Amino acid sequence: MSNPSIGNNIPALCRGDAHLLQSWIEAPPLTSLRFCIPAILIGCSCYGFTMGLWQGWEMASYVGIKLPLLIFATLMLNGMLNGMLAMALSSGIGFRQSIQFLLAGFALMAIILGSLSPITFMMALHAPAPEDIGAKQWHSVTLLSHTLLIAYAGVISHRSLLSHVRRHATTPSHGTRTFFAWLAGNLFAGAQISWVMRPFFGSPGLEVQFFRDNPMNGNFYETVWRTAMSLLGS
Repeated sequence: MSNPSIGNNIPALCRGDAHLLQSWIEAPPLTSLRFCIPAILIGCSCYGFTMGLWQGWEMASYVGIKLPLLIFATLMLNGMLNGMLAMALSSGIGFRQSIQFLLAGFALMAIILGSLSPITFMMALHAPAPEDIGAKQWHSVTLLSHTLLIAYAGVISHRSLLSHVRRHATTPSHGTRTFFAWLAGNLFAGAQISWVMRPFFGSPGLEVQFFRDNPMNGNFYETVWRTAMSLLGS
């Protein structure tokens, strides 16, 4: 696997191929970077484009750029956090390996999201116009749908790394604890970073923007809870 290519490694990565992931973890970081960064750019850009398409081509283009940026911002933040968690939990896994685990997980997540793009593309095409009466309800459905799809892709992609984390840790139990700490941190930080970098599909009545004027106002979890309660009629 010294010269990874997108075409050869996508099927292997989707299968969670042990030899591919093992070679990335043990090899210099450049080996996995040559594949993982293009995979994140392509997969997340395709999915991001479909997220923003409801508000038109301008928003679709913005989100196609922003979703890969969100992944890289989460990678930088959680790369440091994961390294510290690995040390605190006595896993024996260093900072470099922590980042390489995370990079491989995000590459697989991007491929899963890219494969879901045709579904979300059709969702956007059949959505009511942002000025229609049902636009607010559709916005709530869209928010929850994308939240669940991205969380699903993140959990499934990271699940393929569990056996490798257990094998590289000092003991399998240390590896398991470290893995679930990483997963919780990635989901938590990624969700809140996405809130700061909003909008990703726009809100009815608000103008199309690359970033909101008040990015720190509110938080992701409160918004998701309110949205779920509104759909349930509470």
